[in-house]
Amino acid sequence: MIGTGLPATGRTSAERIGVALCTYNGAEYLQAQLDSILAQTVPVDEIVVGDDGSSDTTLSILERFRIDAASRGIRVEIIENVRNLGYVQNFSETLLRCTADILFLSDQDDVWHADRVQVLVERFDAETGLLMLHGDARLVDRTGQPLGSTLLEVLGVHPAELSLERSGRLLDAVLVRNFVTGATCALRRGLLQSGLPVPRYWSHDEWLAVVASLARGLDVHRPATIDYRQHGGNQIGATRRSLLSQLRGLVLFDPEARSRTAERLASAVAVLDAQHEAIAPAPFRGLAALTWRMAWSRLALYRRADVRTRWIVGDAPRLVGRLANACLAGAGWRGAAAACRGAWAGLRGHGLPD
Repeated sequence: MIGTGLPATGRTSAERIGVALCTYNGAEYLQAQLDSILAQTVPVDEIVVGDDGSSDTTLSILERFRIDAASRGIRVEIIENVRNLGYVQNFSETLLRCTADILFLSDQDDVWHADRVQVLVERFDAETGLLMLHGDARLVDRTGQPLGSTLLEVLGVHPAELSLERSGRLLDAVLVRNFVTGATCALRRGLLQSGLPVPRYWSHDEWLAVVASLARGLDVHRPATIDYRQHGGNQIGATRRSLLSQLRGLVLFDPEARSRTAERLASAVAVLDAQHEAIAPAPFRGLAALTWRMAWSRLALYRRADVRTRWIVGDAPRLVGRLANACLAGAGWRGAAAACRGAWAGLRGHGLPD
């Protein structure tokens, strides 16, 4: 257990603490997660559950839990969606129904460490500008036995990537790959005002993290505070992607996928433009500006002394795949030329123009 200097019980924060939990046919593992939330050394004030049309015994488990939590002074609201919203919209709607000041995102099949709320609330109390925290997770199998690694380790996240978020440039990392996992996140409710609605084809966790990062309000809590269960039915699990699987993600022969990629990237361009950030040198606009930015940022990262060749070899195919998708989704040959120019500028250590 992580030592924090906080008392083992009781509240140290004047802010109310809430949990946004989404469920869908989660009866097999749900009770263990609910028990871990009630076992926190610092109790939460409310739990809002968005159920996305479960047909198993999930709702009966939640109803028994609501009664148990109420006896402990914890408000539980259960939202039964009349139609399946999908996990992104379900989380968005559930977050909007929360009334607490600090909100924890929760999946239905994980287990929280007993001091998770305690250590993360301490960070929010100490850092008034902090809008969102994400973190690591201990990977466990379907029975809860540790697999010997953590989520960030399996994803191969480099400290150089984490440094981008602290400088307000998480989008530069997310455009190549997302390493912010919603189940590890906590946020201030005020972030929802600027972070919602989530644009189409973005996940709620990565988009909220981008918005928080642009406001210089995102950070990572490195010690794991949850057990992240791997059981084959995860919405998004923890796996290393091979070169072949990355190539399969190209949108060359799928018009619908190209359209989705184009809309996703347009949202990225819009949010950077709204922040009046120099995305790329003046000649480049729109998606071409974005391909320049993606290549420039990643090659600049590769130049860092702490980034080893082995990591670059594993990451470069991912970058090439994302750039190819952007070009196929509308950036075209101009985007490819912009990417080459951006890569050259990043490799030579040139920054953005004033």
